[in-house]
Amino acid sequence: MKKLLLLFAALLPCFLAYSQEAEDTGSYVDVQVIPRFEFNPYFTPGKSGDGSSGYSFGNSSIYTHVEGAISDHVSFTLSNHWLKATYAGWQETADLYRSTLYSNSTNWLDIATVDFSFGNWSFTLGKDCMATAGFEYDPWDFEVDYMLVGDTPVLASYLWYNMPCYQWGGKIGYGIGDHTEFALQMTTSPFGERPFASGLYSYSLQWKGNYGPLSNIWSASAVQRPDGGFEWLVALSQRVELGDFTLGLDWYNMADLDYDEDDCPVELLKGNTIRPVVSYSPSDKFDMGAAANIYTRLGELYDLNAGAYFHYFPIPTIQLHAGLGWDLNTEALTAMLGVKVNLHIFQR
Repeated sequence: MKKLLLLFAALLPCFLAYSQEAEDTGSYVDVQVIPRFEFNPYFTPGKSGDGSSGYSFGNSSIYTHVEGAISDHVSFTLSNHWLKATYAGWQETADLYRSTLYSNSTNWLDIATVDFSFGNWSFTLGKDCMATAGFEYDPWDFEVDYMLVGDTPVLASYLWYNMPCYQWGGKIGYGIGDHTEFALQMTTSPFGERPFASGLYSYSLQWKGNYGPLSNIWSASAVQRPDGGFEWLVALSQRVELGDFTLGLDWYNMADLDYDEDDCPVELLKGNTIRPVVSYSPSDKFDMGAAANIYTRLGELYDLNAGAYFHYFPIPTIQLHAGLGWDLNTEALTAMLGVKVNLHIFQR
């Protein structure tokens, strides 16, 4: 872990020095620190003493996000979170760092990429989000709202919450105008214990389209399991903009992840995840939205939940947010109240 920290600490001054020498080549850098805190209680009406009530701290953390370019053809991104305190406080934060050299769990380093672009072609190397699933994976982690009922996410899907989607590898992209982009990606598998050393990989093909009010992200991924076989993860995600409203529908051909005795993911659970979403953004001062997650397995309902969120921006750098949700399996109601601050500590 110390070697990785030293590496990135050493690289950033190099990027800055290079960009200073190349002022007229499209170079820039933007360094943000983003503290986010929220309180997420849940309870089951009419029940007591069965563990059905409690609270978490949801997506609370301190994030850092660095974006920049060395030239018109070379850019870089570094995004991570330094704390995790969903339930167990400092124990969960310690686990972030113990997992540094593992690929079957989330750790403090989310994204660390270098991008090269030449005409319609782009090449990305480093640790990146797997090119699978849809619009649910598009926002940065510090922008995502979710609530928890025990280990059940509301607003976010099981797939987004449970799968270690940040993996090491490379991606080749090809764009057609400003409306179509195809990408082919190879990464380490989220089911492998060690990156590369496990010898398990994932292969993804993705199509992003933006056609006026209509947009889509479709993908298909072959994700290698510990036994050497592959799971096919297919995701079809589409959005339509209608004035201040955005309507969407996501579908995944998987319902959840399965875990071994050591609480590590080992395979995807075949089924369906259906996510209708709606958002309303009438001004820069506030926006709101709602999402449902409908899960089926073996022809039966696996789970169902729904939630809504509200964002208010008293000033552009501060977001106050709240949410309400409900889950069928636990019969629980949940709420969320929090604040997020975007601090630009260096920008040039």
